[in-house]
Amino acid sequence: MKKSVLVLLVVLISFGTLFAAGKAEVAADTWPKEAVTVICPWAVGGVADIVNRKTATYGVEVLGKPVLATNELGAGGNVALTNYLKNGPNSYNLIFGGEGAFSIAPNVDGSDAIQFKYEDYVPIINLYSSIFVLTSDAKLNIKDLDGLKAYAQGKKLKVAVNGVAGSEAFLAKALAKDLGINLELVSYNGANLALDAASKGETSFAISHQSQARGSVEAGILNPVVVFDEKGVNNEVFRNVKGVGEYGSDAFFRNRCFILARKGTDQQIIDKVRNAYLTILQKPEIVEFYKSMMIEIDPMDSASINKHISTVASIVTSNI
Repeated sequence: MKKSVLVLLVVLISFGTLFAAGKAEVAADTWPKEAVTVICPWAVGGVADIVNRKTATYGVEVLGKPVLATNELGAGGNVALTNYLKNGPNSYNLIFGGEGAFSIAPNVDGSDAIQFKYEDYVPIINLYSSIFVLTSDAKLNIKDLDGLKAYAQGKKLKVAVNGVAGSEAFLAKALAKDLGINLELVSYNGANLALDAASKGETSFAISHQSQARGSVEAGILNPVVVFDEKGVNNEVFRNVKGVGEYGSDAFFRNRCFILARKGTDQQIIDKVRNAYLTILQKPEIVEFYKSMMIEIDPMDSASINKHISTVASIVTSNI
């Protein structure tokens, strides 16, 4: 009798295992059966949010189901990334991430409060590359780092940034360290809100994407001081603005925004999402849209994203 029960259990377990494997395969083959939501953990109106909403409009065309763009704010993206871990593999929810959460936040003060790690997610594709720019109140007439250093003597500079542990905050601190100046970071829930603060006079400085600063620079409200890249930029708005690398600093990196899935998600689903966004990024209207946003199409794969995270972490640890 005992032997019969044991045999029956083995058969049931084996059947269950096969059923589960078959179910996972079918899920991957038919995914998505419903709308896919892509969560932006930063402010409405920011570059990531605008890119999310623009690319989502092609959801039905490239995936067969709508792609819904949404936002969840808090702690520079950490709230959304923490809450996202409630999702299991093969979820219909995806989320944006960046080097701020995975390379910077774990290596600065307060890292013990972080409830997630990079290994909890699977990187799918990077959507864009962007160069951050430091701007100043035009009335200060600061147009380069030499002018900034001279102005900063004996002062504490208020710099508006997106979150206290994000990319902009680290770049501000590293630059202050290089120049030997004092600053006070004023945190906002988005680089666009930080830029607005400087434009309204709440702070004298801000770090943001070029596209966000464009209007204020063209209006003569803010001056570009420096960009956080190896070389400078020279375009219709930011003319001959030097990069921090030209001043001898190594504390710079491009801002990346990549789509993540939950760890354990089927590779077939990962490939579907990646191929869908590769198709979107090749569309002529998206190419023009990226140019207008002053960002670059940069569809890095998982290996390149992993390298970016590691590289930025090394930059952070060597400059704190």
